[in-house]
Amino acid sequence: MPPDGPPRRVDARVKLIAAVGFVVAVVVAPPGSWRYLAGLGIALAAVVVASKTPPIKLLARWLAFAPALGFLAVLTAGRVAESSALPWRIAALDLVARNSLAFVAMMTMAHATPWTDLLAAMRRLGMPAALASTLAFMYRYLFVLRDELGRMTTARRARTFGRGPGFGSLASLIGALLGRALDREERVFAAMTARGWDGTLRTLDD
Repeated sequence: MPPDGPPRRVDARVKLIAAVGFVVAVVVAPPGSWRYLAGLGIALAAVVVASKTPPIKLLARWLAFAPALGFLAVLTAGRVAESSALPWRIAALDLVARNSLAFVAMMTMAHATPWTDLLAAMRRLGMPAALASTLAFMYRYLFVLRDELGRMTTARRARTFGRGPGFGSLASLIGALLGRALDREERVFAAMTARGWDGTLRTLDD
């Protein structure tokens, strides 16, 4: 449950548009605009404080994202350096700073906005109904599959007395999980169809 800070009470559409606008502002800045990026960073920090988002949680998620962020920076720093006359290392640092600001902005918005409100906002802003339904089900069943994988892993450890999985065992585990996921999908779809599902996701606010 998101904390009840001021951003929590703002309409989800406003927060979504503001987050996307912030990302655009980060992207369009010329390379090496350190003061401009610092100003955006200060504004973002103020929003983080107002939304009561735990900085430790943001840091943990950023650290999980950091390898991909660094890899992308290494791949594109050369091109940025050539077009801006910045040293390669400075160009890479500039990319890391921009991506970090955009990532933290989106994570802050997600923390301050319940998923159902965010999904409803995207729908009201024109997202196709089919895509909204796909995102809603994907979010819901990621947790279902995670729990299913946890149960299967526990059962495998009980049968093998805690020994590490070999390649064949891991492959069979993934295959079994996929089979269970497909079976669950068919049963859920049949149940939803029997209850009048027409492909449109509705909420209590509709």
